[in-house]
Amino acid sequence: MSNNASATTSVTTTPPRKSESGLPADLKSTPHAVGSAVVSEHIETVGVDVSDVRPWIARDVKNFKRCGADEMLQRLLEMCADPNQSLPPSQKSTLLDTSLEAVLHLCNGTGVAQKIKQHLTKFCTIENETPSYSEFVEAANLALRELRKVDVAGIPAFQNDDETNIVFHVNDPSFIHQKHQGEKSSRKPDIVVVSHQTAADIIPEGKSKNVYKSACKAPTKNHENFQWVNVRTTFEFKRPKPRLPLPPSAYTKDYVAPDVLYIEYMKETDASDSSSDSSSQSTDSSDLSTDSSDQLTDSSDQSMDSSDRSTDSTSTTGTAQSSHSNSNEAHRLRSNKRGSEHLRSNEPSTNKRSRQDEDRSSEQEERRNKKKKKGSYKPHPVIQNGLYVAEMFAAHTARQHVISFIVNNDIIYLWWFDRQHAIQCAGINFVQDLPRFVVLLFILQRMGYKQWGLHPLFEPEPGYKGKIIVEYEDDTDKDGQDKKGQDKRKRVDLTLDLRSEKRVTHFGLRGRATTVFPVTSKALSALPRRSHFRNKTNELVAKLFWPEEARQSEPEILEEVYKIAKDDLDVLGHVPEMVWFHKFEDTSTAIIRKALGIDDAGSRVLYIIVFKKLEPITTLSGEKFLLAWWQAVKCHRALWKRGVHHRDISPNNLMGYRLRGRFITVLNDFDLSSIEDLLSSIQGGPKGFERTGTVPFMALDLLKPEAIAGQVEHVYRHDAESFIWVLAWICLRYRKGKLLRKGRPLDEWLTVDAMGCLKEKSCFLTMLGTVRPTGSHEKSFKVAFDCLDTIIKSFISPTVPIPEDDEAFKILLQNHVPQKILRRKISL
Repeated sequence: MSNNASATTSVTTTPPRKSESGLPADLKSTPHAVGSAVVSEHIETVGVDVSDVRPWIARDVKNFKRCGADEMLQRLLEMCADPNQSLPPSQKSTLLDTSLEAVLHLCNGTGVAQKIKQHLTKFCTIENETPSYSEFVEAANLALRELRKVDVAGIPAFQNDDETNIVFHVNDPSFIHQKHQGEKSSRKPDIVVVSHQTAADIIPEGKSKNVYKSACKAPTKNHENFQWVNVRTTFEFKRPKPRLPLPPSAYTKDYVAPDVLYIEYMKETDASDSSSDSSSQSTDSSDLSTDSSDQLTDSSDQSMDSSDRSTDSTSTTGTAQSSHSNSNEAHRLRSNKRGSEHLRSNEPSTNKRSRQDEDRSSEQEERRNKKKKKGSYKPHPVIQNGLYVAEMFAAHTARQHVISFIVNNDIIYLWWFDRQHAIQCAGINFVQDLPRFVVLLFILQRMGYKQWGLHPLFEPEPGYKGKIIVEYEDDTDKDGQDKKGQDKRKRVDLTLDLRSEKRVTHFGLRGRATTVFPVTSKALSALPRRSHFRNKTNELVAKLFWPEEARQSEPEILEEVYKIAKDDLDVLGHVPEMVWFHKFEDTSTAIIRKALGIDDAGSRVLYIIVFKKLEPITTLSGEKFLLAWWQAVKCHRALWKRGVHHRDISPNNLMGYRLRGRFITVLNDFDLSSIEDLLSSIQGGPKGFERTGTVPFMALDLLKPEAIAGQVEHVYRHDAESFIWVLAWICLRYRKGKLLRKGRPLDEWLTVDAMGCLKEKSCFLTMLGTVRPTGSHEKSFKVAFDCLDTIIKSFISPTVPIPEDDEAFKILLQNHVPQKILRRKISL
């Protein structure tokens, strides 16, 4: 498949990777159907407070994958290996064993080793959680300073720079703040890892610049707090046991853990992973169940269930399974040595309008008051950890992965997050198995920005903002050089406007994680235009996102769309203009899963696509809006008839541009679309049963349990119904092109799962006669009302036969649109 395209370059189609059934087994659910992806499109409504986003973060973390501790440590060491040194396979495969041998002197003996053990002893005897932070930080930082002298063949030596000179630092009770499309989040991780320079920078003027002494205390003032962009990772602590077993007299590298421990949170069986993701089950506190009676409960730092107040050193609040039930798992997971979501949100972010700022503050205050009435919410540590990870992802342009930690009693759990799903490493007892903990610290110290997940192109260092150059080989020149040896690689300059108020960011863990922002480029601006494009603007926007590798790519689908546009007037000018794209092959989330022996089905990869800038359709009112909506309906119908099925109709995907004073609608965002001919070419595979769409706008049939289970075919009438929900949504929530700030209906559709949304929308239909649109959308809502009434009368009853596509188009949509709109011709 082509990795890039210009305005004059076609794309070579490559069929998606097949599973045994013909299509990827994980396509029952989609990014917009589950998890935190929906939050990003409606941050203003949902907010970013803990209780606001908890359900979505919960869905993202509950079905994590597992790996052994030694397997993860070995993989991380391989990541840190010096790319300039080619280690033989035999030496590379023993990096963990070599590293354990190299750090043993820091665990046994006198001097620093004795001091580390003293701090661990104090950690074990302190009965409360908060005072234990400083002892943990002291032990970790002592080890880090000594690890500067440790050399392991193949691993780069320590460099005293901002990239690798890291420090553990107490953070709680200080807050770290961040803005998300105008919404402010405030979180307080217990311990953070930052660079030595970052830790020095927050020390108040006039105070001693002893970073390691300062690291044992939290920042004291807001202006001295850390920023998420500088946080490498976080440690979330839970301490249900007042006392822990003390360190042993001596350590060996062959420690055998008595149990393989994992923290469980609403874990479901592997067989139900796909359907459970689709269902997006409710995560109220009453649902915080685990597969063991020994739970890590939904509680604060100082509050735990009585069932967790155990003194058994082998148990943990993180679902410590019994030795019997864990024997097979332990044998499998321990090594031999060890155990032998186009181009901007249509619900805009805050700008400089003081009235809007006042309204926003009023809404935020109202939310806070509601929470106070309900009582303070104390998140489950897995959720808390997920929130910190979401903040670290959001702080960077294209962060590929985040590594974070939960410490429960004396067990440390490493979590690897990327846009596919979470991987949890089996717990390491950092008191009883100190050598492995010190190896983990060695890894963290030798990790560069790339190993921490920062993309070397988009963000070679934290907070980088400037021009980047993307290099790639032109599809027309596979050799990369001509006969004279001249370099034939192409270079595209991109200057990213990441501070723009029009930037759309992402808050979450899984899914496409779409980020959109303005961009300028001399190379792309100089490209010739395709004759059938009509958008005359010179402004460009870049879309960074993580689609599933198994799906046909959006650039490939758009090339098919452009072929249709050449001879269909309903499509011509009504689809997005892709200027250029690039696929970053080395970002595939399958890479680490293959290395760990984990199933990589559903893997994702980073794409960038540059488009001509578009405007939201929600900026329109009256007849202009209804006409624009109808243009999108006709474009969608024409594409569906030609085999291109969009399947994700939402307000954010209806955009447009101005041409000679008229608004030309664009049906946008084709990365969840499918091409009928491609599906039919895969023998034995399901045809159109993948559940795609954005929950609040999905057809009622697709929100039912049988659809969630992948038993309902996605047909044209479902997208037609989505157009109706979008029409009603905009008519009720927008006045004169602006989102209502107060008294806004339908917010609850965003805060429930699929089944909850089905109930909300069904209830809405029963009260349809009492619903009133905004003044600027009264005529448009008359159309929406008639369309919704048709849904009630003709399509809800199970006895009504499913109509053919043409009939569904007429019954649901065309018959209710005024003749003057139907007769209007838009000349391009």
